[in-house]
Amino acid sequence: VLAMLLVLGLSGCGSISEKIGEKVGEEIAGSVVGGEVDVKGDDVTITTEEGDVSITGDTGEIPEGFPDDVPIYDDSEVDSATSMTSDGTTTFYVNLTMEDDVATVYEWYKAEVVDKGWTITSDVLMSGDGDSGQLVIEKDDMEAIISMVEGEPNSIGIILTSGAE
Repeated sequence: VLAMLLVLGLSGCGSISEKIGEKVGEEIAGSVVGGEVDVKGDDVTITTEEGDVSITGDTGEIPEGFPDDVPIYDDSEVDSATSMTSDGTTTFYVNLTMEDDVATVYEWYKAEVVDKGWTITSDVLMSGDGDSGQLVIEKDDMEAIISMVEGEPNSIGIILTSGAE
């Protein structure tokens, strides 16, 4: 856990390269994780005897390779997005913000995912003091959790795993 926090910290922190040099940061992280760490901008690749992990830093855009058949709410903006690949499995993390209420977005996603061939395996919409909704969907070798939360602003979180065995 400590190693992953260190690496995630390196991926989003330009100050390491400014203060002690990117190479020194890579050496420190590599010694913690027991392998080699390569930092290129906001992207990090970790190579160990057990395999490779690549983490793509937040670009403020939908990550490259994000499946086209995962709907992105029309009136939303990308707040943050990243991806992580290890052993042939890619996990995408996308956070969107929107003005529309949670119930509207929830119903839109329920219809859109089915139209795009996904199977809804779990869904819940809670209203009251802070509305929220969640859909768990599957298709082929992909699984996703789409969560909607009322807030300032309202947000949509998508966690998608592709290539899972």
